[in-house]
Amino acid sequence: MIHTKSTKPKRILVVDDDPSVIKAAFRCFSGTHPKYDLWSAPEGQVALQLALDQLPDLIITDWQMPGLNGIEVIQHLQAQETTQHIPVIITTGVNVEDAHLEKALEAGAVDYLRKPFSKVELLARSRTALRLAELHKREKQLMQSVIDHKDRELSSTMIQVVQKNKLLTNIQQKLDQASTAPYPLQSLSKTIRENLQSDNDWDKFKLHFEEVHPDFFTRLKAEFHHLTANDLRLCAYLKINLAHKDIAQLLHISYKGVETACYRIKKKLKLSPQEKLGSFIQQY
Repeated sequence: MIHTKSTKPKRILVVDDDPSVIKAAFRCFSGTHPKYDLWSAPEGQVALQLALDQLPDLIITDWQMPGLNGIEVIQHLQAQETTQHIPVIITTGVNVEDAHLEKALEAGAVDYLRKPFSKVELLARSRTALRLAELHKREKQLMQSVIDHKDRELSSTMIQVVQKNKLLTNIQQKLDQASTAPYPLQSLSKTIRENLQSDNDWDKFKLHFEEVHPDFFTRLKAEFHHLTANDLRLCAYLKINLAHKDIAQLLHISYKGVETACYRIKKKLKLSPQEKLGSFIQQY
């Protein structure tokens, strides 16, 4: 039995151009515990559309079918971000050699069934595939939770940097206003100015950011060669959901300057006016 917090039945899509095979599969799942929601598709293209629309928990597909065959169905599913997580068991009564099994697994199938299949084997392999998919889903959720927590820590750290910079700027301005200030105070003002203009805070942030998102800059630069160092820096701040007002402080520009920079980056990324830059950056 698959132990999950939800009692919602798992949804299984059976794909075969032979109606008798679909009926046989449905009989195998009938009266079982837990219960399953069963759907069917007579060929690959219909299966793909159902998968995109309904996102089943498991797909059991024949290999040899008119139109898209089972391997091609898997390849199309793997190419779509919304369906690439769906486990697929491929069935066949023709391609039964070890080389065929290897080809199916390399394409992305999680398991392989020779036809005619028995009820015991179909149920066992289906439950195993569903269980592994559930474990993988939980692992991804846990990893995302850890990343989100580290992003919040990074964001909190940079907000503290913003507050520090505001304080230093305020002190420096007061020192500069004192035209007759003694040399030690003038020297202090210079030190503060140099601190504000240095990139030490960014260097430290970038080091920790790349530990959490090791491929972020590499992927962005690979896809969008014309992004500048400042563009990438702003994108990193958007990745951890920093507010524009805080980004303005970190980049030493106005709020309007951040808005303008975001607009220019959107143009470089060829985003439509309706697309939000922050949401797009979250994909990386």
